[in-house]
Amino acid sequence: MSYERSKAPLALMEQIIMVLVFALTSAVCLQAFVYSNRLSEEGQLKELAATRAQTVIEYCKASQGDWEQVCAKLQAERTETGIEIDYPEDKLEVKVDITESTEWMERAKVEVWQTDDGSDGVWIDYAVPAYTIETAWQKGGQR
Repeated sequence: MSYERSKAPLALMEQIIMVLVFALTSAVCLQAFVYSNRLSEEGQLKELAATRAQTVIEYCKASQGDWEQVCAKLQAERTETGIEIDYPEDKLEVKVDITESTEWMERAKVEVWQTDDGSDGVWIDYAVPAYTIETAWQKGGQR
């Protein structure tokens, strides 16, 4: 009397191992997609922050140090050291701090801060600005 073993358990084990391999591979791929999406969104945010900073700098240069004119055009608030402009539609705030002021020139540090809590998936550390640039412009003169 010959006794044959069924090959069903071996096939079942093989299928279980294949499912585990596919699950692990899909988890790794999903993490890579999430990471690349977050990097893309952070890049877009930094590009928008750089554009906002450049716009503010151009207004400062065009006004040649007339802060009232800059505040009126950009709806900015005057601070002790410069101005602050809020962009709620972009969830950004631009801060211009005068670092040096002479009779003919002003230097400023322009920082763009994120004002969002990061609930939309785009989040940059609040301890550092999203974008920073130093600039200078000529004061006074003829227009």
